[in-house]
Amino acid sequence: MATQHDTVSVTLSANTGTGGSFTASYPSGRTAEDYLGSVNHEIHSTAYRSLFANNGDFSVTFGASNITVSILTGISLVIGSVLTLLLDRAQIDASKGEVVTLANDAKMSLPVLTKIHLGAPATADADGYIASQNLTAAGVFSVNATFAAAKAAAALNGAADAPRNVVAAWTGTAVLTVTGTDEYGNVVRESSASGTTFAGKKAFKTVTAVSVSADVTALTVGTGTVLGLPVYLADASDVLKEIMDDVAATAGTLAAGILTTPSATTGDVRGTYAPNSAPNGSRKYELIAALRDPSYTGLAQFAG
Repeated sequence: MATQHDTVSVTLSANTGTGGSFTASYPSGRTAEDYLGSVNHEIHSTAYRSLFANNGDFSVTFGASNITVSILTGISLVIGSVLTLLLDRAQIDASKGEVVTLANDAKMSLPVLTKIHLGAPATADADGYIASQNLTAAGVFSVNATFAAAKAAAALNGAADAPRNVVAAWTGTAVLTVTGTDEYGNVVRESSASGTTFAGKKAFKTVTAVSVSADVTALTVGTGTVLGLPVYLADASDVLKEIMDDVAATAGTLAAGILTTPSATTGDVRGTYAPNSAPNGSRKYELIAALRDPSYTGLAQFAG
């Protein structure tokens, strides 16, 4: 089977022969996890014959901060030599028509190991969409401001820095309904239970409208700490590892994408992730998941 390689250029800082070793930096954005189970590493140079790890010419150890290459064959590499290290990512290269045959179809399946990058979302902002306002069931903010004017003043129609849930609080029992779009531009609508607070389950990229079933006062609407996933997650257990700032993270809360017909009160169609350490604008989140279909983005959103 063909392999996908990452390329690293190494200039030797010392003579290296059989039994010796040298170190290399990880390619940008890569860590040891990207090379788990890989064997088809190669070393090439204009000055030496090519070396292949799967032939026993050298071995590779993936450390926390760098890569150690140990020479196992009879060769002497001179200080200053420039080597090209090809690192096998142990992945299928679909662009080359590569396929995998399972040893036992009845007992095996082949999910796709996928790293999901969620970025470094800003700190949650409880009134980021609407600062404290009164809202009537007719859709009018305050005493004499029209809904359109209030939307402009409250920066509605603005996009969240990352797809995430909507939170709200108000005085006076009512059902709150939020309308907006997801990260793919699809219209999405979500409603609260009857009450005075709301912590949404769906991930909104933009909020375009807010309505209530009864007159309320002191309404605030903003962003929460639940992050939307860009791909359908069939089961929370399919997430094999949570990562924050490039190290293993304390377990957060994962919600799988829904399978029931979407409505105003169902969960997110793709799934969500609430990190154990809440977003603060600098914490970077990633997930490693075994996905059935990394191209599937879930059921159609409920648009009302």
